[in-house]
Amino acid sequence: MPTSPNHSEDKNSTGFPMDQEIDNDTGDPCDDAMTRSYNVGKSYETEIKQLELSGPSCSEETLPLKERAAVQVDLADNLELSAPPQDAAQAGRAVWGGKIEFLLTCVGYAVGLGNVWRFPYLCYKNGGGAFLIPYCVMLAVVGLPCFFLELSFGQFASVGPLTIWRISPLFKGLGVSMVMVSLIVSVYYNVVVAQCLYFLALSFTSRLPWHDCSHSWNSDRCTDFIQANASSADGAGQNLASAMLAGFNCTFNSTDPETKCKTPSEEFYENHVLQLTSGIEHFGSVNWFVLLALFIAWVIVALVLLKGVQSLGKVSYFTAIFPYLMLTILLIRGATLPGAAEGVKFYLTPVWSRLADYKVWMEAATQIFFSLSCCNGGLIAMSSYNKFRNNCQRDAVMVALINCGTSVFAGLVIFCNLGFMSHQKNVPVGEVAKGGPGLAFIVYPEALTHMPLSPLWSVLFFIMMATLGFGSQFSIAETVLCALQDELKAKGLIGASKSHSILLRLGVCACLFALGIPMTFGGGMYLLNLIDNAVSTFPLLVCGLCEIVVLMYIYPYRQFAEDIKLMVGGKPNIYWRANWMVVTPLVIVVLILLMIIFYEPLTYGSYEYTQPFQLLCLLIGVFVIVWIPVYALYKYCAEGGGILLKEFLKPAEEWGPAQLEDRGEFLDNLAKTTNSLDGTNNFFQSKLSIAAELQRAASKESGLNRIRTHTNSFSQLQSSGSAAHLTIYDQHAIAAAANPQAAAAKCDRCDTSPGAATPDTQQVPFASFSLGPQQVKEDVQTAV
Repeated sequence: MPTSPNHSEDKNSTGFPMDQEIDNDTGDPCDDAMTRSYNVGKSYETEIKQLELSGPSCSEETLPLKERAAVQVDLADNLELSAPPQDAAQAGRAVWGGKIEFLLTCVGYAVGLGNVWRFPYLCYKNGGGAFLIPYCVMLAVVGLPCFFLELSFGQFASVGPLTIWRISPLFKGLGVSMVMVSLIVSVYYNVVVAQCLYFLALSFTSRLPWHDCSHSWNSDRCTDFIQANASSADGAGQNLASAMLAGFNCTFNSTDPETKCKTPSEEFYENHVLQLTSGIEHFGSVNWFVLLALFIAWVIVALVLLKGVQSLGKVSYFTAIFPYLMLTILLIRGATLPGAAEGVKFYLTPVWSRLADYKVWMEAATQIFFSLSCCNGGLIAMSSYNKFRNNCQRDAVMVALINCGTSVFAGLVIFCNLGFMSHQKNVPVGEVAKGGPGLAFIVYPEALTHMPLSPLWSVLFFIMMATLGFGSQFSIAETVLCALQDELKAKGLIGASKSHSILLRLGVCACLFALGIPMTFGGGMYLLNLIDNAVSTFPLLVCGLCEIVVLMYIYPYRQFAEDIKLMVGGKPNIYWRANWMVVTPLVIVVLILLMIIFYEPLTYGSYEYTQPFQLLCLLIGVFVIVWIPVYALYKYCAEGGGILLKEFLKPAEEWGPAQLEDRGEFLDNLAKTTNSLDGTNNFFQSKLSIAAELQRAASKESGLNRIRTHTNSFSQLQSSGSAAHLTIYDQHAIAAAANPQAAAAKCDRCDTSPGAATPDTQQVPFASFSLGPQQVKEDVQTAV
């Protein structure tokens, strides 16, 4: 059935069944004229002209409100309506090709490089197996509640992380901050992915280039640990650092970078891949090979996201499943190496005394929070493409557990190989363990060089790393693209055509590639580390806290629980409610305070940033979150001041599910559950007129039933003395819906004078409620 295009928020559009004639004569010339105009037959424009020229006629600018209400109900009695989507942002919105695509994409998004290079290091650093206790506790009280909160939030509204804050327009700056985080992360995260691609390309050789110290990028401090240990007869069974003192001018345990020995893989990464300078003050020159890899990485991202989730969902089958295959293969290989058992023992042996250290709990909370990718808009964007009735609660639990299980599983893979390294070097496992990029680009590649068929294992490892990186990068970039596309569509700045979407996506990817170019210079790693520390900690916690406050206390929880019930069939249980309303925000507040109180100067390895760059790091973090108060201040000053401040906290008129039948049920629930004066006043004053409600009805009967529901709610308000807070327009419209014949009988004439009103007829601008002749004409032409 044809539907009309989207119009502005002050006009309602209606779809018409073809060749269906309306005949509901009330005896009133106004109603007759309006009815004749809806005889959707052969001569549409003739009917419109007859309506505009007939007398007495209804002015295009004004029409008695009671008559309009009667006309709308008359339409409901004679038309089977088919309405367009809620707004331009939701029109023609793509959905996942299947449930499995959404789950795999979420897994690929949450399971990233940090699961491989950060969690294993934190585990051994903070008490081995004992660290799993605070890790699981923080999963239960922080990670899982935030994860489910965002999945349900995005799925309910079916819009991106910018547009979704119509739930409380005063906090739209929160959406800006979230998208800002994702935008910045997408810039530097793809640089790391580009480094993986470069390592992968160099692995296709018979001898890995970081195998020995015979290359131009090696210095006189380059020393192969294992060869040196083997060549020193006195060093057998000794601490390797002591063995090296016998024949080398450097020591492995030195804190002075000028006298510390370096491995071939370490020098390959720092001197050849990064071309690392002495500090961020000396930016050096560009590494053209890494720049080329970055370009290729962004081309891959652009191609995958060209069609949005339709293409992303298909690619996720590979990006989400392949890393597990590689991890399993590497675990089997690592478990057969000498020393692997010692590595696993070191990884899992609990040190219970560490549980008394608050830093252990703090690092467990931050790791859970960030590994699940909460509060940067990504989960909202991914779930916004779900079907409305999808069980997002089950999805949240499943993906969160998979993510945490992957972290533990990856730790086994890593420590099997670290145990092998410690066995080869004859040193404790703790001396070869590192965290961060150093584990992926220095320690593990070094272990690979001492395996048989080392190039093969290197290829497999870096394919896995690149796949993990792309799995997260696709979703991070899609978050930015989804937010911009939805917002621009909602404002009418771009159309809904595929060509507009493709051009926007290509343009954004090109801009993000350009922003990443400085990070391919010699000082680029210092810049990357600075920005990563600025946006991936404090700002996300602030965004998470604000998001919980808005949804639990401003929206509030009662209505949010009803929204979840509408989607999954049941309200959240006491576990979710207790965490959302008390435990999770309290933990986040404690984390924020601890970060402020125990702030440590920013470093990269042994390099400590100077004061100007320490300040720059803080300013970037503030810049990301300052949009929250800035936008609220703008809303306060530019659009009404304190008088409307309370209204800006309430949902905008466009808030709600995207699909028509789901939106109808949402309005029913809103009318039933909203008992307070403020909520009901907000509902009826949100311009959800009788015509708009009828458009969302699946049939004549369901539409009238919904109107009667709203009428009953109004009657309850009227009996409690709260009806005065409704506009006169709302009161007349609801009364007309309750008794259309009586309302039509009272319409004894149509006043054609602009702005005129009789004692018993209230007039308001035509466009604010009903369908004017011009609107009818547009809709009929669309239907044709």
